[in-house]
Formats: sequence, structure tokens, C-alpha cells
Amino acid sequence: MGQYYTALVIDESNKVTKLSPRSFDSFSKLTEHSWIGNDFVNAVYSLIHNRRRKVAWIGDYAMEPYLPDEDPYARMMPVSEFKELYDLAHGDKNGISSGFFFSKDLSCLDYDTTGMFLVNHDLAVYLDIAEYIKQSSVMEKDGPWCLSPLPLLTACGNGRGGGDFHESHTGYDDVGIWAFNRVEYTDKIPDGYHEAKYRFAEDGGVGAFRGSSGGLC
Repeated sequence: MGQYYTALVIDESNKVTKLSPRSFDSFSKLTEHSWIGNDFVNAVYSLIHNRRRKVAWIGDYAMEPYLPDEDPYARMMPVSEFKELYDLAHGDKNGISSGFFFSKDLSCLDYDTTGMFLVNHDLAVYLDIAEYIKQSSVMEKDGPWCLSPLPLLTACGNGRGGGDFHESHTGYDDVGIWAFNRVEYTDKIPDGYHEAKYRFAEDGGVGAFRGSSGGLC
């Protein structure tokens, strides 16, 4: 069965903002929307642009089961606390819609982005977006295609359903390691932070969902 994801962004006062891919005309499986230029993903980037926020991409199988010995997100909090966030992510309450965002918000990251960094303030590391795109893109007949790092780094429940980023793919061991960390999308590298090197690629199936959910910026 396919696993469906919802993004949560949590501010410093623990206010939670929910974003659903369906509100952005995107499909809900992880690899269906986790690509550079997707409107739903860029909406999340815009909410952490120059703001430190906890981010989690929560799959609807993330409670089945809850494995602190295996899953980074399950080590971040007790199951009762996660269950409250899970219920919010996959409950009946709608998240904010695409109408909340300006067009510049939904184009905040594309294949030409330079001088921008995804910063993890809990781990004191940063990812150079332009370098990531350079290392992770593949060329197809209609142009480059590249997985976006934020959904994969913050995913909860990956590997439990169809459309997930599976073990045969490059970068599998890094999926979810930033879940519920304080993350920021910025053009400034904090003093003393170190560069992290991540690469995600769907080996053997790259680009299978390209063009199915939103448009390239």
C-alpha cells in the first residue's frame, strides 16, 4: 500500500503549521513530490526561510510500528508526544492552502538556486543547495531532475509503504536524520558550522514521478 505524507512546521512557541500536498495539487507519496521545484515542498522551504523551525514529513504508517531503536524520529520524543503530532498531521483538520503563499514563495528553490543553504541548528551543519543539486541531479530528455533534500532528511516512517525512498536508493541511510530538528533555509552560514554532504538518488527509478505534481520553478 502507498504511504501518504504531510509536512509539519513547528515554531519556537510550539505552534504547529500543517501543510498537505493535496492543497498544492501534489501527490502524497514521498517520492511523488520530493523533487526540486515542487510547489508543496517549496512552500515548506518558504516557512523556514530565515527562520529556525522544527520540520517533520510524517507518513501515515509512521506509527506502525514506533521503533526508537531504528528510526531517528522515534528517538526524538516519547510515543505519546509523537502520537499527538501524528494525529494532527493525518487528522481531519485541513492545513494551510496554496493561497497562503505568494508566487515568490513557491519559487524559492529551483535548479538555478545558488548561495542558499539548508542549515540544521541542532547538529550545527549546513547543506549547500547548489552543490547538492550539482551532485544529485540526473539529466533526462526534457532537462535535469533532482530529489529535494528537505522532505527526505525530515521524513518519518520511510520504508513502510509504496512510493517511499527505499533501501536500494542512494542516501537511504540519511533519510529522516533531521526530523524534528531546528532547520533554516538561508543565505548565511553560521559561524562554527560544518558542511554536510548528502546525496539522494532513486537508483534504477530516477524520474519516475517527474511532472506529476506541480511544476518546475
